[in-house]
Amino acid sequence: MAFTSLQQSLKDLDQAYKNFFDSCTGKRKGIKVKPAKFKSRKYRQSARFVGANYKVGQDKIYLPKVGKIQIVWLRPLPVTPKSVTIIKDSADRYLTSFVVEINPESLPKTNNFIGVDLGVSKFATLSNGEKINASKQLKKNLKKLSNTKLINICYK
Repeated sequence: MAFTSLQQSLKDLDQAYKNFFDSCTGKRKGIKVKPAKFKSRKYRQSARFVGANYKVGQDKIYLPKVGKIQIVWLRPLPVTPKSVTIIKDSADRYLTSFVVEINPESLPKTNNFIGVDLGVSKFATLSNGEKINASKQLKKNLKKLSNTKLINICYK
């Protein structure tokens, strides 16, 4: 295991304890945070590589102490990644996650303003009076989501 991956694990643990102690003293807003738990290496494994110690190629990625890994791209990377995370899921598949920093292009400023009111019977009503109906796909997905929430409540 590369030393940067171990350092990242320690940084994550440090952040978890800072969140816990800030939550106890009231410095952190929101719900109380529980202390960090032991994570077994048996289940979900991951390693994060930062800095310039990895190389991304066309169809391969080179990681220190691991070597070259064949990769299947879903879409091209816009810029060089800042960090790479390798995750092993329960189906013994390895997934790669990249953190990239992009500079969003700013749009030209206009003096046109509009208000949006999300409603119950209509999906949205705009301040100029235009009403937008919900699509069938959205209604279908919302129904699925409510059924899933109901099932989760029943099994808790």
